Amino acid sequence: MSKTAPIPQIEGSRIADLTSNPLKDQQKYLAEIQRIEKKHFPSSEALDFNAELKKRNTNAILVLKDVDGSTEVAAYLVYLRMKRLTLLHKICVAQPYRQQGIAKEMITLLRSRLEREGCGSVQLWVDEDRTAARALYASCDFKQVDRCPDYYGPGRTGLRMVLRLE
Repeated sequence: MSKTAPIPQIEGSRIADLTSNPLKDQQKYLAEIQRIEKKHFPSSEALDFNAELKKRNTNAILVLKDVDGSTEVAAYLVYLRMKRLTLLHKICVAQPYRQQGIAKEMITLLRSRLEREGCGSVQLWVDEDRTAARALYASCDFKQVDRCPDYYGPGRTGLRMVLRLE
């Protein structure tokens, strides 16, 4: 992927790897991601982004939006690449930008990149009750392959979904 690419659905936006930005901007974006994370996920599911993104093969894709002379994070996707397997850890679109195809755009970009690099599959876990997330993944060709009761806590079933790239 080039440093940045426009997202046609949102005027003044672009998609980029976190690390393609200057260090001071990376720190600002990480703080925004953590704020969005706390707002949209239970504390038991929140990632420690500073620790996660220091891991060798963990990467983040951001959708950045220009607003009144500054740039804000509209969405993010965090994944871990392990040779022929990629684990999609987290995807989140901030509330004002939902239902505009942004999450699908990020997954499509990730899929294209991984196919070029020879990755065999992408796996993720999703809460069975998150119907919008499950519909998104199904629309991106992920298939449910496993079901684990209480995966996310008592009464919260996790579904493992896989996208085969070969």
